[in-house]
Amino acid sequence: AARELQSQGHGSLVVLSSVSGERARRTDFIYGSSKAALDTFTQGLGDALHGTGVHVMAVRPGFVRSAATAGRPVPPFSSTPEEVATAVELGLRRRSETVWVPGRLRLVAAVLRHLPRTLYRRLPL
Repeated sequence: AARELQSQGHGSLVVLSSVSGERARRTDFIYGSSKAALDTFTQGLGDALHGTGVHVMAVRPGFVRSAATAGRPVPPFSSTPEEVATAVELGLRRRSETVWVPGRLRLVAAVLRHLPRTLYRRLPL
């Protein structure tokens, strides 16, 4: 897809990642580490395509309330598919490189990312 967009000289590639890619939780470290790898790939692809007219954007939602997650406990900072779609649309218009849904998750993730490992391990995540 990136090659096709590059050959036409314009377009956007939206990659749906997760806030979990910022720092893997011990209870779901396989998911978090795969999202971290996806984020790194997305950033590298965006850097490689910089200046070609192709825009690459990573979307990092938290928990999304949907039919697929029905019945599961709803954590703080959750969103709906419609809220994610609205954030993607706004991010595309702004040509953002990263979009957090909801936006305040950026701050939460930054705090968690910088916690010392000994403290992070004690959190009920």
